[in-house]
Amino acid sequence: MTYCIGVCRKYKASKPVQIGRYAAGQKRCNHCEVFLDYEGISCPCCNRQLRCLPRSRKGKEKYLEQIIR
Repeated sequence: MTYCIGVCRKYKASKPVQIGRYAAGQKRCNHCEVFLDYEGISCPCCNRQLRCLPRSRKGKEKYLEQIIR
């Protein structure tokens, strides 16, 4: 079992003003419950895979609109 040891707090991302989080390149760790500005595909502290796309249908549609612009 993996635990959050707090290393991900160093990569914590602030909320963008004009564009959504995923469209801005931020990723979410569902285990640590934090958005990260991190280039890797796994969380730096718990080593779980990061979410790069929204889960909901509305969120996905909004993401695609922002990417196409």
